[in-house]
Amino acid sequence: MAGALMTKPPFKEATMNTHAIVKPLFEHARKVPFNIAPEQGTRLATEIFGQRGWEFKLISGEANFYAIPADAVVAASASGLASLWCLCYAAYHLVDTASRLQRGKNDPDAPAFDIGGYCSAMRLGEYLGFARSLFHGEQEWPRNLLTPDTGMSLDSEEGRVNNLFYGSLAWILLHEIGHVHHKHEKLIPVEQRVRQEFVADDFATRWILESAGQGLRNEFRVLTVCVALCWIFLNEAEIGQGTDHPPAFNRFREASALFQGLGLRSPALENATYLFKAVFDPETASPAFENPSEGFDWMVARLEQLFPR
Repeated sequence: MAGALMTKPPFKEATMNTHAIVKPLFEHARKVPFNIAPEQGTRLATEIFGQRGWEFKLISGEANFYAIPADAVVAASASGLASLWCLCYAAYHLVDTASRLQRGKNDPDAPAFDIGGYCSAMRLGEYLGFARSLFHGEQEWPRNLLTPDTGMSLDSEEGRVNNLFYGSLAWILLHEIGHVHHKHEKLIPVEQRVRQEFVADDFATRWILESAGQGLRNEFRVLTVCVALCWIFLNEAEIGQGTDHPPAFNRFREASALFQGLGLRSPALENATYLFKAVFDPETASPAFENPSEGFDWMVARLEQLFPR
């Protein structure tokens, strides 16, 4: 195997607290429910938001997103934004690295690639560790980890990390928007609150995917939903199952049932498999697969074992 790849993307080093670092992400976040499915922008503006005054708030505390339907408020914690961005940073580099490794297997002339060394050099485990820690409370951004730059072009590596973040954030925000749109209540029996979570998930997933068509646009949107669901799994892995939300695997199963137009060699399913495997099951040896769809089905079965309901 080759030595570790030492290339480091030119993010700036952290010099501020986490709340200050993610404030620019928050300012861009207002647009992501429109940007993820621009063909539905008019409908979102008229049918969902309408003439009602909505408020999008940046709050402190542990990694979380929530809605106050009666007041048309959607809130995102700085820790929640930071946690999701760090997951997306790791996800982008894990997927990129695994894809290169897979291409190398099919090309006898490709140089050897050390995935473990690359991930170590990029400190991907540290990004995931910080993402996990934020579910327990707001933390200072570690100075040895790089921070987001919202001004980078989408053609750059940094811009692609941000694009994955915004796409994944769109699903989370649309989930909260779904709560407000459906006028969900808090002071109801737990069973009904759990059902409301499924309704909000369904709203977000359908909103993103129902007009995506086929091809790369659909593949990217499916991947963003998978990354958002990975964040939900990460939440459950850190703080356990709550009583008023469904188990993470049940939410994953319901959302992934809406994935349409994906072939056996779907890049979205292949990349989602790389991500879930690396984050939650790195030690298990996976069997050989005929295609990415088969690999994804295997990963789904592993997630059900790893996250018992």
